[in-house]
Amino acid sequence: MYKIAIIIFPGLNCHQESFRAIKKAGMAPEFFRWNEIPEKLKTYDGYFIPGGFSYEDRVRSGAIAARDPIMEIIKQEAMNKKPVIGICNGAQILVESCLIPGIYGHNLSVALAANNHGYLNIWVNMINDQAEGRCAFTACFPKGEFFRLPIAHGEGRFVIDDVQLKKLIENGQTVFRYCDDLGQIIDEFPINPNGAVYNLAGICNPEGNVLALMPHPERTGHDKIFRSMRSYLDKNSQSQILNAKQILNSQSQIKNLSEIKGYITPEDSFEVVVDLIITDNEAQTLTNALHQLGFNNVEACKKKHWAVAFAGQLDFAKFTKELVTSGELLNTNKEIAYIKHKDKIFKYSADELKPVEEIPEMGEVNLLIRYKDDFVGQSKTDALANRLNIKSVKSIKSGIVWQIKIKSKTQEEAKEVWVKIQESDILFNPASQEAMLYYE
Repeated sequence: MYKIAIIIFPGLNCHQESFRAIKKAGMAPEFFRWNEIPEKLKTYDGYFIPGGFSYEDRVRSGAIAARDPIMEIIKQEAMNKKPVIGICNGAQILVESCLIPGIYGHNLSVALAANNHGYLNIWVNMINDQAEGRCAFTACFPKGEFFRLPIAHGEGRFVIDDVQLKKLIENGQTVFRYCDDLGQIIDEFPINPNGAVYNLAGICNPEGNVLALMPHPERTGHDKIFRSMRSYLDKNSQSQILNAKQILNSQSQIKNLSEIKGYITPEDSFEVVVDLIITDNEAQTLTNALHQLGFNNVEACKKKHWAVAFAGQLDFAKFTKELVTSGELLNTNKEIAYIKHKDKIFKYSADELKPVEEIPEMGEVNLLIRYKDDFVGQSKTDALANRLNIKSVKSIKSGIVWQIKIKSKTQEEAKEVWVKIQESDILFNPASQEAMLYYE
């Protein structure tokens, strides 16, 4: 009987349903925890990464788990044609680990970004959009078969550029797509529940043995995906598999990280930088992950960043007090606001603005990260301007400033470390986010 490892990272919570689904399909599931010896994974026939919230979705969904040593072993075994499936948070981990989509090798080139309609826990339809058996998880149903499954995610929107999407379609990697009750693929809500490009619900790698899927078949009686996995292992079939080398060598990803530009505050805006008074667990998790990647001389800190654009004449002190006390941009019980306005910095404390010389604890390198589709900023703008009636608010953009402190002997050594950190892609996903150097 085929042994399937169910990978458990801290925060994953769909392992029991996954266990039952794999066992029902006639395979032998076993839990494999993140703190076990990674090399033991080589003894398994396939791998399942379930849903949940690995590492509480810190930094971004799947980013920390994707860089665990376990995933390096799974990459190696995937290259040996073993089947790998990730569902929901598991799909996010596969994307962040660069196993999906795989057309540029192991480079980060797509994202599972925030839904355009917020967190959703609903049932949807999805259709098999490829030939029967195109990937290891479609052997048991023909092209055009559609069925209902539940989704439960806030970040499941596949974001892919046009050039890469065309390649995915040509390769037959667009396996599952959202459709209506008649099997028609229509790009509108709620048929396409999260706004995914091309109505994508699940995509495979070029070879077809790795699948990233957002809906949850393991929570239902629909077991064809898992029976297909077993069938793939039975036949060890490569008849539908494309030539990986031809695809991977056909185009290399253009990626010039040195072109990250500096942030410039727009003239009609000021900045609110929010610092956490209590211990920042997200920053500590990122620091730990950087150490695990070999950057032992690095420490990460984090601050929230809001760029507030205003309209008309402004009573700055009054407007700032309204913003801070609204509770929309920060929680004053555990956070401090620093306001940057016209080259001056103020600290908001005890209901008044006090001038300060600088925002404390900035790093050697500070990177402002924003989502290209800033749904959080749009929501805050609407809440402040319409619900709280703060009419001077024109728009708000949200972001995070990652402050990277590099303990090195020379400036050249620090630069070298910084370049390698960028190359790890842990700080931001270029498919869904933009990065700017901030306050160096």
